[in-house]
Amino acid sequence: ASAIGYGLTAVLISLRSILVKTYIPKTQNVNVIAACLYTGGFMAVVSNLRYQLLQGVVEPLCIDGPFANIPSVRAVLIFLVRLGNGFLGSVLAISGMRWLGLQKLK
Repeated sequence: ASAIGYGLTAVLISLRSILVKTYIPKTQNVNVIAACLYTGGFMAVVSNLRYQLLQGVVEPLCIDGPFANIPSVRAVLIFLVRLGNGFLGSVLAISGMRWLGLQKLK
């Protein structure tokens, strides 16, 4: 899946560069294979661990117990915690790619 995403993005950026002569990409080309391997490893390890902690520790102990009798507050808190988890995952993924040199600004 990540190969399709990274590959399609690379093709679209190249196509845009050819069709729009004034377009200058802000990032360097990504090594699609290395980015795919990184993304797969990240999803298998980091994303899985974050989600397991969320489902096994944070939600049951910090949300389900105290807010069991207030379902609307419980639902909003779960939504916000999962949203924050998604943002954290994005920051970690991009930071890791930059740290490994897989994503560089020109």
